[in-house]
Amino acid sequence: MVCFSEYRQAQYYYLRHRQNIPLMAPQAANDPGDNPQAIAQAWQAGEYRLDETVPGPNGENRISGRWLLKSTSATQIAGTWTAPDQGKTLPISLRKATPVGARETGGDCEVAFYEPILAAMRLKRESAHIGGQTYQAVTSEEATTLQVAADLPHAKALNQFAMQWLRNQSVLAYDCSAGRGARGFGNASEPIGSTLAPVLWTDAYLVLQDSMPEIFCGGAHGSSSLSYITWSWPQGRAVDTWAWLQGGEKSLIAHPSKSGQPIASGLMRLITRLHPRNTEGDECREVLNLMSVQPPYPSAQGLVFTTDFFHAMRACNDEVPLGWKQLWPYLSTEGRAAARQFQP
Repeated sequence: MVCFSEYRQAQYYYLRHRQNIPLMAPQAANDPGDNPQAIAQAWQAGEYRLDETVPGPNGENRISGRWLLKSTSATQIAGTWTAPDQGKTLPISLRKATPVGARETGGDCEVAFYEPILAAMRLKRESAHIGGQTYQAVTSEEATTLQVAADLPHAKALNQFAMQWLRNQSVLAYDCSAGRGARGFGNASEPIGSTLAPVLWTDAYLVLQDSMPEIFCGGAHGSSSLSYITWSWPQGRAVDTWAWLQGGEKSLIAHPSKSGQPIASGLMRLITRLHPRNTEGDECREVLNLMSVQPPYPSAQGLVFTTDFFHAMRACNDEVPLGWKQLWPYLSTEGRAAARQFQP
């Protein structure tokens, strides 16, 4: 499977191994930024000269083969692969792949490119529990999601959502391993270890934690993520919990004063004041005005606001729980209806 990207580089993998092999325009082999539109220009010209590269012993890329391709029709390309010493030559014949499904993957390439990777997923299932509820934990080579009993309200919609999330993790893992392998950094086959797991289950709502531990995909920094999805059983879909606040997400935006200086909103001041790192001597206190806030998720006691900071201060990321009574003046009609679901 080959993916031709308009920007910077192409890539391919063998169906048997499913490991990324980068393809770069010759003048961009050492630094793809030299000619970022080389692939697009070659596509328009109908001729492709590409260097196949693999990481060298010192982390630098070395050429492992040269591709010469020409378009034979709108959907077919043919050419040759030649060893870097001008020795062995192999024919190449490519045809445009049509995706079997229509699901979006969120990857760098089109859906059809990832379908063999998704088809090769091996799943393990085991029983899991939260409170008095039972579900299945479904684990692939890269991540773990959930499946619920078919007799629950809108179970089919939730199970489809959760399995699509698992497929997206395999795509993310492939793209991440491509980044690691192409640059000679880290273990290209290391799983990403993401999880989608329930943290609250009531008759009205299911709160799912979407967590990805620290992973390194070949960039300047590693990355991790933590977010929450609030699923409504009666509606059979994820709900926008910002709508539970008067003004939605804008309820956290500062407003200018007469002097032009921004004045933090009442809700933002409350979140800042109650942030666990807002204590004397804590270095995070100095950057609390720079934090961003994710959509809240419900707990039995109220709403929990997850905060994010820029990379250098991500140790300050924390959760701020606010009780329903504290939140009542800020809740919308929809939010007050949700609150009543949790209050006796």
